[in-house]
Amino acid sequence: MSERFGVDLAGPDDIPAIMAIERLPGYDKLVGRWDAGRHRAEMATPSVRYLALREGGALAGFAIVLGLDDPNRRAHLKRIAVAAPGRGGGARLLRGVIDHVFAKTRTNRLDLDVFVGNDRAKRAYERAGFTAEGVMREHHATPEGFRDVWLMSILRREWQGDSH
Repeated sequence: MSERFGVDLAGPDDIPAIMAIERLPGYDKLVGRWDAGRHRAEMATPSVRYLALREGGALAGFAIVLGLDDPNRRAHLKRIAVAAPGRGGGARLLRGVIDHVFAKTRTNRLDLDVFVGNDRAKRAYERAGFTAEGVMREHHATPEGFRDVWLMSILRREWQGDSH
């Protein structure tokens, strides 16, 4: 694992641990979950990168970044989750993801969406340098109905302004 980025690439051997994190109580409503086949297919997609936070060799968190081949150099942070929230791992993983995306790819804009009402996550993204751009109304379909999400982004020039 690179000390600079704090994250490394996740691979097919990490899928059981990724699925275990996705299945922690309450995560289905916050980050979603996929089956092993979907994760394998996404990992095999060249424009997708799975990044892992490891502690003591074990997977402690993961992130999925989509769109790394976008001609407009936009990428999307699809999912980020840690096994033990509230202990700083999420902030370390998020920082590592941002650093990896901007240092290792040509991406100019990294965006994400977060459910309206998930104020803890929104604040964490803001602390990491993301800017809330607005609410996308009824953007995400759930079994309970449609949910609004905040669209947030960080730009390469903002990351570079952070002394990178």
